Formats: sequence, structure tokens, C-alpha cells
Amino acid sequence: MQRRIKRLLRKTYSSIDPINIALYRLLHPHAGPIPPADNRWRVGSRSIPSFISAGRNCFEPIVHAMDRYGLPRAPRCPVLDFGCGAGRVLQYFRPLGFALFGCDVDESAIGYLKRVYPDVTAHVTGYAPPLPYEDGQFAHVFSVSVWTHLPPQLQEPWLKEMKRILRPGGLALLTTIGPYGYRKGTHLQAVRFSYDELMRTGFQYSEYGVPNASPGAGPSYGAAYHTPEFVRTHWSRVMPVLDVQEGVIDDLNDLVVLCNE
Repeated sequence: MQRRIKRLLRKTYSSIDPINIALYRLLHPHAGPIPPADNRWRVGSRSIPSFISAGRNCFEPIVHAMDRYGLPRAPRCPVLDFGCGAGRVLQYFRPLGFALFGCDVDESAIGYLKRVYPDVTAHVTGYAPPLPYEDGQFAHVFSVSVWTHLPPQLQEPWLKEMKRILRPGGLALLTTIGPYGYRKGTHLQAVRFSYDELMRTGFQYSEYGVPNASPGAGPSYGAAYHTPEFVRTHWSRVMPVLDVQEGVIDDLNDLVVLCNE
């Protein structure tokens, strides 16, 4: 019954969303595209203000890390947003002059992205590797809220795929959620492990247990938590970990900076 009520409320919210968007544009100076409620909902930003602010709060630490650790920016430098959704973060990269690519398992999000951002090369991809890109195609790859949901058996294969598509010296800027996020209380409705268990083991994963929890996701989809120590120890076996910045992504997730040797 509770799930049915939630579906009804979501359907009602989606039906009046064009009015919400029109009112937001009337009252705010935001001129960029605003995706439909269903696409915002899927990235945890149902309201228009939270979608816009969360995207900016994710973008700023990522671009700062690019400037600190990356190669000098060059015109049309190829950059991939892996798991781009409807462009919540990608939209802020467009003025920087990169040749932008985006990919996601969500066909609806990619369809929206192609309509509103024709300058972005967008692809629907599978839930498991490989990606439809050449070896060493990208100078940088960034990814928000992907490794926070991948099951254990896909964590390392996707890291290796990031390494494959990166140029030598290229950066992979990936988000995780760890002790900082656990203390903030995010996703805890799905979590079946304690803070102490996370700290003891370094990695924990809990299935959401909801069919079709995310469009395009595979049979295993949930909440994955990593401690910074786990990331430094295990992820460095694939690529050197330059930095782990706790809680800098929208005051919630950690930013991991890796460099392809």
C-alpha cells in the first residue's frame, strides 16, 4: 500500500511538473534546460532548486581537482561524464571549451541530453563494461554517484575500464560515499551494516531490494560504501590514487582522484 501511494504521488508530481518549471523560470534567472521530474528524481534531486544546486556543488570540487592535478586545459580536450544522467553536473562543464561526452544506462536521460545539448556526444551504455570508446580516448573522466551503487563484482572491472579509455597522465575523478556520508545519514534506509562494520572492513554493499530501482541498472543495484583507506589500498592496484577528499561532493560524497600512468 505504501509503495502504491508513493507511485501515485510521484505520478501526480510529474504531471504538474511543467507548471513547476514555468514558475521556476518566472521567478529565477536560470536560463539553462531543466529536465523533467522523473529524470531529476532518478539522481536524487526531485526539486528544481536541488537539481541545479547539487550539480554545481558536484562540479566545483571536480574542476578544482582537474586544475590542481590535471594536464593544462586545451581547446576541445575530450572529457567524459560517466553516468551523466540528464546532465546535472555536465551542464556546468559546457562553458569550459571541452569536447564533452556523456554516457549512461538510462535511455530516457540520454534521449533528453541529446535533445537539449546537441554539442555533447551522448551514448546509452550497458551496466557492465566495455564502453564504446577507443583506448586512451579521453584526457579526463569524471563520474558522480556510480561507484556508490555498483555491486562488488563490478567495482574493479569499471575501474579498469576507466584506465583503458584514459590517456597516459589522464585523470579519473570518481565519487564514493564513506564514513562522512554515513554520518550524514544518506541511503541509510537501504543500509544493513553498521558504521563500525564499515570502518572495520573498509567496503560494504547493501541491495536496495526494489525491482527497477534505476532504469538500465543490472540485477544487482544498491548502496556501496568505501572508506578512504580502502580506496587508497585497493583502487591503487588499478591506478595511482592521488587524493581522497572526504565530503566535498555536495557536502556528502568523497572525491577520489586517480591518474592513469
